Order: sequence, then C-alpha cells, then structure tokens
Amino acid sequence: MDTRDTHGGESACGGCALVGRRSFLAKTLGAVAAAALLPGIARAEEMADYVLVAASPRSDGTLRYPIPPADGATIDVGNEVILVRTGGRCMAFALSCPHQRAMLRLTVGETAFRCPKHKSEYRLDGAFIRGRATRGMDRLEIAQEAGEIVVYLGVVIRSDTEPAKWAAASVTI
Repeated sequence: MDTRDTHGGESACGGCALVGRRSFLAKTLGAVAAAALLPGIARAEEMADYVLVAASPRSDGTLRYPIPPADGATIDVGNEVILVRTGGRCMAFALSCPHQRAMLRLTVGETAFRCPKHKSEYRLDGAFIRGRATRGMDRLEIAQEAGEIVVYLGVVIRSDTEPAKWAAASVTI
C-alpha cells in the first residue's frame, strides 16, 4: 500500500499505510454493490431450485444462454438478466423492479417475483400483480438461434409504452 499522501509527501501518521482515495472508493462501492445484490436475489438456500448463471456480453450487445431444459428461472446476476421458461415459452427480463430498480427476488416454490423495497409482485411471465409499481417487469428482446437463447441487452421493452411488443417478446420452446 502507498504510505504517501496525495501530494507525494510522507504520511502524517508515522508510516502507517494509507489507503488511496481510488482504492477506498473502489472497495467501498464494491461492498455496497455486493450488499445490494445479495439480498435482492434471495439467499442461496432459497435459490436451490433455480439456476444461477453467468454469460459474457458479446461485441454485438447480446448474451447467449443454453435453452432452459425445464420450466423455471435462470438468473444472471452479473448482467442483471432473468430468463424464465414457462408454458412452452421463454422470456428475458431485467433483474430490477421497474418501480425503483431494486433487485427482484424469487423464492423457491413461489410463483411470483417480489420487490423487497416496496413489495410489488409480478407473475413468472412478468405481468404486474400488485404493489407500488404500475407496470410489468421490463422485458428484453429475445431470439432463439442455433440451440441458444439470445438476449439483446440494449432493447428494453416496457409493458406500459409498448404492450403489443412486450407481449410478443418471447420465443416458443
């Protein structure tokens, strides 16, 4: 660690290690982000029946996932994407609540996503049930190519402004 102050002089505290401003901010923001994400997706034991995945964004702004083998949710926390397979269809959603962007929760055995901040609830197909939110979960454009689900990160579809496009944003499995 750097023991000099930001002006290049020795530390005023007799050689103890000072943490630089950038390092401090990076560590603090990392801890805050982790604390915000973990409660938002439910505890690990609650997620036992759901698949947690990670995908790397491609240069074309897409993410690619294997087709879910059964009904349920696949959650990519790093990219803030939820894939849901239900009733022969697959849909992609933003992981955050459309009301104030808190991370949604899905508890094993339940049939609704819940916002921990203001208690809004959504069906597995993203439709709004109740709470402070005024619309369904934000869907992401989705396609099926070569045995994979392709999610277009830059195309967010809101149920209140584009209801027909929102309803159509799914693929048949």
